[in-house]
Amino acid sequence: MRLAHYPYRFVMRVDETNACGTFLLHKRLYSFRSPRSHQCYWVWVEVYEEHFYAIKFHLKAHRHSPRKYSLLTGLNEARAVVCTCIAVMNEIALEDERASFGFIGASMGDETTFATKRFRVYSRMMATYFSEETFRHYVITDKSTYMLLRESEVERRPYLPELLSDRFVRLYDYFD
Repeated sequence: MRLAHYPYRFVMRVDETNACGTFLLHKRLYSFRSPRSHQCYWVWVEVYEEHFYAIKFHLKAHRHSPRKYSLLTGLNEARAVVCTCIAVMNEIALEDERASFGFIGASMGDETTFATKRFRVYSRMMATYFSEETFRHYVITDKSTYMLLRESEVERRPYLPELLSDRFVRLYDYFD
């Protein structure tokens, strides 16, 4: 299936100096400009041990906001933006044949963390663009969390879903 996305570029790698005691290795920043809205977006890829990559994105203009992942842009280009993030994920999957991915569908306004609107949209897109032959799809609906774990990695290490879940629970208060 062809994936229509915006052209993007790798910007830089950010080493985590305060990651002592965590399993976060570093972050990668990608950037793209929407030809439709002419707005710039940033895609952050957090690179963790176990070949796990967490994907986050926001409008560059929101970079200083503590709610940057929850804000609505009003630009009506969510599908193209998410497809661009999927293109970044596909590039990483080609670079790292053991790569697995995850994300959280941030809540907006008065939403709880249970099956947020973003989570529902992202989940449908992941099911469309990532084959169950290559990736196992795991969801934590009450926290709007989605993991795409490489089938070969789960076969080799059946405990991988629980290991990753446990590490993120210990790392982030969000999962309390």
